[in-house]
Amino acid sequence: MRVTTRMAVGTLVGNLDRSYERITRFQAQLSSGTRLNSLSDDPAAVERSLALRSELRNIEQFQKNLSDGAGWLELSEATLGELETLFVEVRGLAVQGATSTYNASQRNAIADQVDQFLEHSLSLSETRFRGRYVFSGTQTGDVPYQPQRDASGQIVGVVARGDSSGSIEREVSDGIVMQVNIPGRDIFENPRDIHLSINALSEQVGEVGRERIVELFGESGQISAADVRGVLGDSDLNPPLTTDIRQVLEHSVENLEARETNPFSALIELRDGLRANDGESVRDTLDKLSNVREHISSIRGQIGARVNRMQTTQNVLDRVSVEMTSVLSQDEDVDLSAAIVNLTQEQDVFQAALASGNTVIPQSLMDFI
Repeated sequence: MRVTTRMAVGTLVGNLDRSYERITRFQAQLSSGTRLNSLSDDPAAVERSLALRSELRNIEQFQKNLSDGAGWLELSEATLGELETLFVEVRGLAVQGATSTYNASQRNAIADQVDQFLEHSLSLSETRFRGRYVFSGTQTGDVPYQPQRDASGQIVGVVARGDSSGSIEREVSDGIVMQVNIPGRDIFENPRDIHLSINALSEQVGEVGRERIVELFGESGQISAADVRGVLGDSDLNPPLTTDIRQVLEHSVENLEARETNPFSALIELRDGLRANDGESVRDTLDKLSNVREHISSIRGQIGARVNRMQTTQNVLDRVSVEMTSVLSQDEDVDLSAAIVNLTQEQDVFQAALASGNTVIPQSLMDFI
């Protein structure tokens, strides 16, 4: 009889413990809003949940990178848009200054305006995004360009500081990185690797002239402005250049040098030509100003394409994030109605077990002696 009673009591206590654990679990689910408060709740679901949350954290970081990169590029594009507009206005002034009817006073007045545009161009090169210089390459804490001024304070040159060519990249998806900056070198310094092809030059001088061009420059296929200037300045050439070839080379080097012009040097050259009341010098800057504007426009197009790719990637990440969050919700979110019903039922069971214990648990310790 005593053994049976002890067994009954043990069973009752075990049932009460398990019921209390279930009550505690349902209460935790209602208070937290999730059904996964410990590994034992649903080991498989907990494992899926941890994996999904890790992926969602990665996606969140990718989204932050995209937001930062897009903001950086959009500010760069807006800055270049302002710079391009500036060069449209400057070229209009240059056309006026090149007019033969303009006198020294009128050209000097235009030079004052160009000087203001030069100062503004320098300020645009110092544009910052969230405290970082956008055109400073990887050294975003440093001012990208340093003006050189004469005794009167007028800018006579601009030199790069630090790393104006460095690229800043952000990971925007697993294994995928995108460059988020436009190095200042690509905009405010002389473009690199501008050459004239042997074939393009030879087409202007005929077959006989082609043989001479190849003799002068070799068959590398590419000719730089420095190469052409070297040939034009060589007084010891034997045989000397024919008139036709010399004219073609002079015209070609002018085009190359115009394409190699950067915003600062183009504005300085125009201003100085105006100050000197030299209409021909002013006319020589027209192509350079046009080339600078076209180059800026080209860079803006590249930025636009890059921002579009970022937006596409952002849309994909947003969609994946929504899908993962939905799956996570199915695993984690508690059904409040069901949890309330379960809690109520379990509390009833617990109370019933306590009540039945009164008939099972002995009323006297003498029953266990």
